Amino acid sequence: MATPSMVMYYDEVSPPVRGVLLTIAALGVKDRIKFEYISIFDRGHLTADFLKINPLHTVPVLRHGDLTLIDSHAILMYLCDTFAAPGDTLAITDTLTRAKVFNMLCFNNSHLFQRDAEVMRKIFSGSITDPKNHLKPIQETIDALEQFLRQSRYTALNHLSVADLAIVATLSTLDILVPIEADRWPRVNEWFKEMQALPYYNDQNCAGLEKLREKLYAKINI
Repeated sequence: MATPSMVMYYDEVSPPVRGVLLTIAALGVKDRIKFEYISIFDRGHLTADFLKINPLHTVPVLRHGDLTLIDSHAILMYLCDTFAAPGDTLAITDTLTRAKVFNMLCFNNSHLFQRDAEVMRKIFSGSITDPKNHLKPIQETIDALEQFLRQSRYTALNHLSVADLAIVATLSTLDILVPIEADRWPRVNEWFKEMQALPYYNDQNCAGLEKLREKLYAKINI
């Protein structure tokens, strides 16, 4: 029996979507996934058809046969489990590796991205026009990332993992508001530059990042 095709619903302005796009590129499986574009700024995520797929009206969503995943971090782990061959840098080889990677995915989901999303929601709702007084929680979370990166070369392990791809998508978005400067965050700055040098980084992260930046600059003065 043929394996049901995967379908990903996405808008690359979303940092979680970009984390998934980076992972798909790193795994080399783009041709095995069908992509359905859902325009957030055109309210495509609020249509009746999409709400049947994800009542929480968020992207990304991955559907594979009877499975529907609505959280980017669950999608990332599923992609690694499905496609990363033994020896692949993204392969999750044992319980300890899984725990370390999952730990940093939770850090991204519960802390780094949530603080980004809180400020972005206020900007796009019009409740703030000057974000300067709202950046301290973000800076403190980047302080924590600095400490994590002093313990290992990458965010979870001593080699690239899917946690790095999720976190760099978020961090590159935060960099618009809080430039990642080496004087305060030397290890984060070093790691960020290494991630930007990945061969698929520009194609899979920067297009969506620039679209978001354009929308953001129309809302606030930076």
